[in-house]
Amino acid sequence: MKEHGIYDIAYDMKTNKNILNIEKTIKQYSIDWRMIDEYLNKNHEAIKDWVTEGELAIIHRELRALVDEYMRLEYEILRKALCMDLNKKYKPQRHKKGKSKKKKKKKKKVKDMTADRTLESLYEELKAEGIIEKCEKKTFESFISDFNFVADDTRDEDHLTTLGPAKGDIKMVVQECMLGLGEFTVDKPKSLCIAGPLNNGKKLLSQIIAFEIDAVFMNLSPEKTQAYSNEDLNYLMHVVMKVAKAFQPAIIFIQDVHRVYWKRIPKEQEYLNPRLLQKVISTKILKAIKKEDKIMLLGTTDAPWSAKPKMRRVFQKSLLIPRCDYGTSFLLWLEVLANYAGDDSVDDYVYSALAKVFKNYNSGDVTDNIADTLDVRRRMKLKSKPLSPFEFLTNFIGANPPIFPPEEKLMEKFQKWYQKANKLSIARRKFFKKKEEKNKKKK
Repeated sequence: MKEHGIYDIAYDMKTNKNILNIEKTIKQYSIDWRMIDEYLNKNHEAIKDWVTEGELAIIHRELRALVDEYMRLEYEILRKALCMDLNKKYKPQRHKKGKSKKKKKKKKKVKDMTADRTLESLYEELKAEGIIEKCEKKTFESFISDFNFVADDTRDEDHLTTLGPAKGDIKMVVQECMLGLGEFTVDKPKSLCIAGPLNNGKKLLSQIIAFEIDAVFMNLSPEKTQAYSNEDLNYLMHVVMKVAKAFQPAIIFIQDVHRVYWKRIPKEQEYLNPRLLQKVISTKILKAIKKEDKIMLLGTTDAPWSAKPKMRRVFQKSLLIPRCDYGTSFLLWLEVLANYAGDDSVDDYVYSALAKVFKNYNSGDVTDNIADTLDVRRRMKLKSKPLSPFEFLTNFIGANPPIFPPEEKLMEKFQKWYQKANKLSIARRKFFKKKEEKNKKKK
């Protein structure tokens, strides 16, 4: 998208104030001079009608105050006369005092801890510490996926889909709704959580988002922040947000964000101090991001159920990347295998067989398998020794430990978490509950 001149505009497009003033002046000029004929006014004399109207307006404003005062006096005279006729005691009318304007409370100015430093030096500091990472050239074409074409045909009596989305549908949601390629008036989320099985394209999708919008990629994963103490954390957050706002658009990335909100920290992970960012994500990052800012907190997770419920409240949007289906698996084998071995290395029917056998395998496992199987030595022998599909099967089974697709129980865990995290899933559950209650009452 970036190559075609499409960038993320985050929220409503801003216009230049100077352009607005010029447009306003042109519009007013067309109204004032539309009925004026200057052809015979060769000496450019003042237009008498305009001068008369201007002077009358000044006189009118000056006389208005005097007229108002005389009207009030006449009104009081009439009130006195009415009281005399009715034999009542006359009470002069009190004038209401104008309400005094309340003084606005001055906001406390936040002290800039790095006021004496340039933005370039702060950027280089984060880069030297490994917080700012260079994004590889990854476009949406790198995220190989297909759509779920069957979902629309399997709607129930309420016109709701009975099948979940495929990877291609998730890709389109990110591409059109969250990166500014959809309606400009639709607010973009401040925070996004991408969940899915291990090695299923979450990090790849994060890199694609950063590259496509040409964003500064800031990695605040526990591996990057373990060296910071609680005292140094405020300074780090200050520098991160200052650089992010100066060099927009920016992505603040946290890999395996469930570690930040872990219910129980495993002993082997205690050295990372993963809960360090838990207190500052809401206060220092999300609150500092204003509506017009092009900054997004992006987190990935492969075990969201191990985190506290607070994590669901932090992220405005949550996406679940499903397992590969047949369509995605077929495209994956077709494109990746062709890149390594060429189009003629395998018969056409083999792609369909590979896609069917390894249908539910994670996309990362498939690409790693192809890269390991077709190393330099194996590619040199392709002409003398044709490629066999069993080589890929041997690679999966022969690994230590053997690689298998995600189990059904694992995907059910993801679905349970997603039904609690996604607002549309929550609305769907409420709808079905109301429907069940109505059916029970009818019986």
